[in-house]
Amino acid sequence: MRNKFLFLILITFCFTNLSNCERDDICLEGTPGTPNLIIRFYDAENINNPKPLRLFIQEMDDDKTDISSYLIRFLIPGDSVSVPLSSNKDYTEYKLFNNWGTNISDPQIDTLRINHSRNDTYLNRACGFIGQYIFSENPIEGISLDNSWIKSYKIVKDSILNEESKHIILYH
Repeated sequence: MRNKFLFLILITFCFTNLSNCERDDICLEGTPGTPNLIIRFYDAENINNPKPLRLFIQEMDDDKTDISSYLIRFLIPGDSVSVPLSSNKDYTEYKLFNNWGTNISDPQIDTLRINHSRNDTYLNRACGFIGQYIFSENPIEGISLDNSWIKSYKIVKDSILNEESKHIILYH
């Protein structure tokens, strides 16, 4: 009799827990997360032509001193890159090394500071929040130097809500 009672309690417990599962309890695989910044590279002399390059990107972080802990992304070759923006401060800094691996004795290095603010949007209980970024009034710093290999930039979209198309164009 006691075994039947325990079995009945176990069945009741399992049934109530399984029947309480809702759609919001599982974050679906295709649910978009916080979008990355998409940068496209174009020819500075013919601004309508994408210009592929060999690029090494290193994220600069004030809290990190060990170079091996930096976020490192490679683009070999290509005319676009997708990079994350910082979620805990209002700017993100990257070092961009042009022609990486081809001319090590004379590297072309630019440091870009991307200024932005972040708005968190609630999706649901399972997925939580996603960040959406908006460029600040002075969105890009570090390009106007005379010895910069990046000649200019263009903001295509002032807010980063998805990864469907480019947000910034860098001319080199």
